Amino acid sequence: MRTMLSVVLGVALASWGMAQPSLTYPFQVYTDIAYYEGPDAHPIKHRLDLFVPEGLKDAPVLIFVHGGGWTWGDKNLYSFIGRAFAEQGFVTAVINYRLSPQVQHPAHIEDVARAFVWVYRNIARYGGTPEKIFVMGHSAGGHLTALLALDEKYLQAHGLTLAAIKSAIPISGIYDVTPMLTLYRTVFGADPEQRWDASPLAHVGPNKPPFLIMYAQFDFPGFDAQARRLLSLLREYGNEAALVEIPNRDHVTIIFNIGEPNDRTTQEILKFLQSR
Repeated sequence: MRTMLSVVLGVALASWGMAQPSLTYPFQVYTDIAYYEGPDAHPIKHRLDLFVPEGLKDAPVLIFVHGGGWTWGDKNLYSFIGRAFAEQGFVTAVINYRLSPQVQHPAHIEDVARAFVWVYRNIARYGGTPEKIFVMGHSAGGHLTALLALDEKYLQAHGLTLAAIKSAIPISGIYDVTPMLTLYRTVFGADPEQRWDASPLAHVGPNKPPFLIMYAQFDFPGFDAQARRLLSLLREYGNEAALVEIPNRDHVTIIFNIGEPNDRTTQEILKFLQSR
């Protein structure tokens, strides 16, 4: 998966963004903000970038978690996410987190929780409101976004609850990491119980944040089934959840076309965010 994604991502990055949506809000960019400064803080991976629309007070906030199979990727590849949503009036945080094989689960999700908590406690200084924080992620970032919004223990470690998450938008995510794949063993360990606990599906229950679950028409095999299973379980417990298949997109273009004119992914996300 890593080799194939690397090639396709390179092509997508080279060709992205010739035509951008018309500017709605000018914005400021603050890069490499440390969201964790403990004794084991990583000088690169415990950082985030903020894209802050100008002239707004109490603006809604979007946190984006990148993909890359939990083993690669960087926030700097996703500045277009920050730009696209800052222009629409959202204070947008694009975050890094530590990667495998240097670390193993739960380090990745612990970092995402740390970044969320930093945003919750500091975003008012940048014009955002902590009462309206949305989380969004793609691929492995979709897994981490869903896990953060379903398994409360990672926020509880910092004194917060799932009520702090306004809504979650996992895009082309993985919600069950129990299959005996080499990648899953590398990232989540060999213990089946630990891998099930790392799976968002294991933590679906009542009183979860609203979900917009998205995947591409030509996504990787099985990703559509995982999305439908997550939707079904969320609704079974009475949660608000919607599912959108993005036509004529694959696992990479569903995310790297965000911000382009008439992009369906962008439109669906904005419709969902603005409705809340």
